[in-house]
Amino acid sequence: MVGNADKRQHILDVATRLAGTDGLRGLSVRSVAAAAGIGATTLRAYFPSQALLYRAVAGRVVSHTLSDDRIQDVSLAPADRLYASLRQFLPGAAERHSALMMWFELVTLALGPHANEEVLEMVVSGHDESVVIVTRWFTLLAADGCALQDAPEVLAVRFVALVDGLHLSLLFDKGEGALDRAENTLRWFAEQSLTAPGEDAPDANPA
Repeated sequence: MVGNADKRQHILDVATRLAGTDGLRGLSVRSVAAAAGIGATTLRAYFPSQALLYRAVAGRVVSHTLSDDRIQDVSLAPADRLYASLRQFLPGAAERHSALMMWFELVTLALGPHANEEVLEMVVSGHDESVVIVTRWFTLLAADGCALQDAPEVLAVRFVALVDGLHLSLLFDKGEGALDRAENTLRWFAEQSLTAPGEDAPDANPA
C-alpha cells in the first residue's frame, strides 16, 4: 500500500515532469491528476489549491537544479567554491535568451496587471527555496572556518536580489560581453561576502 508521503512525492514528480515538458499549462489539476493516475479529488487531498501545487513544483525545480557539489569541493579556494555555486543561477550562453524570457514571463504573470495567484506562488516559492539553498552554502563555508561579511541568511537574501537584477540586465544588454560582466559581478560578490567586516576584499570592483 502506498503511503501518504509516497503518494505526495509521486504527484510532485509527475507535476514537475509536466512543467518541464508542457510549461505552466501542464500544471492544471486535471492534467496532473490524469498523468499521476489518480482522481482530481485525491490530488486535492495533498494539494488543496493549484497555487499550492505551483509552489511545491517551483521549490522542487530549484532544489533539483542547484547542486551542492561545488560548494563541497574543498580542493578549491573558498571564493572559487562560492562563485562556482552561485554561477548556477545564471544561464549559459546557449540558453541565455530562452531562459531569461521564461524568467521574465513568470515575473510578469505573477506581478503584472493581470497577476495570476498560482504563478505568484511559484515565483515566491522559487525565491524562498533559493534563499534556503544559498544560506546553506554560506553556512557550510562558515563551518569550514571562512569569515563572512554578514550572517548567512542576510548574504543569501542579498544574493537573490542581486541575481534578479542581473537577469533583468541581461535581458536588455545584448552585447557580447554581457554574460562575462554578470559573471564578474558574481565573482565580486563572492569575494566581498567572504571578507570579514572591516577588511578589504581583493579586486573589489565588479567591472
